[in-house]
Formats: sequence, C-alpha cells, structure tokens
Amino acid sequence: MIDLNATFFVQFVNFLLILILLNVILIGPIRRMLKKRADFIASQVDGIDSFTASADTKLKDYEAALDAARQAATAQRVAMKDEGLSQEKDMLDAAAAEAAATLKAARGDIAVQTETAQKTLSTKISGLASKAVAKVLAA
Repeated sequence: MIDLNATFFVQFVNFLLILILLNVILIGPIRRMLKKRADFIASQVDGIDSFTASADTKLKDYEAALDAARQAATAQRVAMKDEGLSQEKDMLDAAAAEAAATLKAARGDIAVQTETAQKTLSTKISGLASKAVAKVLAA
C-alpha cells in the first residue's frame, strides 16, 4: 500500500515547481515560436491567395483582349475579302463589257467586209462566168 507521508508532499511540490519552471523556460517559448510560425504561414497563405486572384484576373483580362483582337481580325478579314470580291466582280464586269464591245466591233467589221466582198464579186460575176464558160467550151 501507498503511504502518504511528508515525502509525498515534498515530491508533489517538487513536481509543481518543475512543471512551472519547464512551462516558463521550455514550453512557453516553444508555444510562442509555434504561434509566430502559424501567423507567418497564415500571412503567406493570404499573400499567395491574393497573388493567385490577381493572376487569375490578369489571365481573364488577357484572354478577353485576345478574343477581342481575334474578333476584330476576323471582321477585318471578312471586310477585306468582301472588298476583294467586289473589286473582282467589277473587273470581270468591265472585262466582259470590253470583250462584248470588241466582239460587236469585230462582227460589224466582218459584216462590212462581207458586204464589200459580195458587191465586188457581184460586179465581177458576169465576167468570171463568161471566162468559165469560155474555158469549158474551149476545152
């Protein structure tokens, strides 16, 4: 059995003194260091969170600007393509009109030349017929 005598109380006081002394010398500074470390980590996490939010905002702004530039470039490309097609149509219409005018002039020249040739041949036809008859009868 355990005897409760004076040594028990001396040991109990000794235990309390060592507990207080260890708390002041060892446990207290360790707790303060751990609290400083936790505060530092919390401030670093806050800084990281704000930096990440800022980076996300900048990335979204960059993507929005890039999309706007793409849309502007697409609109400009479509406008230039339409302008090119319009110029091509105008050039083709002008070339077709010029070709039609040249063809009409050529047909007119051919008609005039045909008429002139027919008049020339009609005046010479009786002479040529006489020569042909003479050659046929002479042979």
